[in-house]
Amino acid sequence: MTKNHFYNSPIGWIKFEETEFGLTSLQFSKPPSIPQSNNSTKLISYLDSYFRHSITDWNTKLIPAGTAFQKQIWDIVKSIPKGRTKTYKDIALALGDVKAIRAVVNAIGKNPILLFIPCHRVIGSDGSMTGYAGSVDKKRWLLSHEGVSIQKTLDF
Repeated sequence: MTKNHFYNSPIGWIKFEETEFGLTSLQFSKPPSIPQSNNSTKLISYLDSYFRHSITDWNTKLIPAGTAFQKQIWDIVKSIPKGRTKTYKDIALALGDVKAIRAVVNAIGKNPILLFIPCHRVIGSDGSMTGYAGSVDKKRWLLSHEGVSIQKTLDF
């Protein structure tokens, strides 16, 4: 059974879904239409810690729905440490195929579990803040929050 929860973060509402087996979705959303009581204290605690700068590890089971290729990309993205970035090209090279950049971009764009699979840490080769499901402004905020020095701010 899937349970839906909402969290009011400093940069907007977050909706997350979990089953008894783990977290299946976390996306920025509109505010809930009816008041919510969150009984997912573990996930709320993680989010509170992250936004207070005190998180050290997301110790929760992630169950993203996707293809084998997408999951492979998301595993690479999960390995990007807080305070660091990688480019789409870096990820394609980690796969062993620089020509896979478009496929990498598409897979990252379908990331169902934002923050926990930190796709906001993936930037353009020129340092640009390329697309982000939550918005480029949220991507900039998250990177700054994590201590990334943002020198280029080109948007395409």
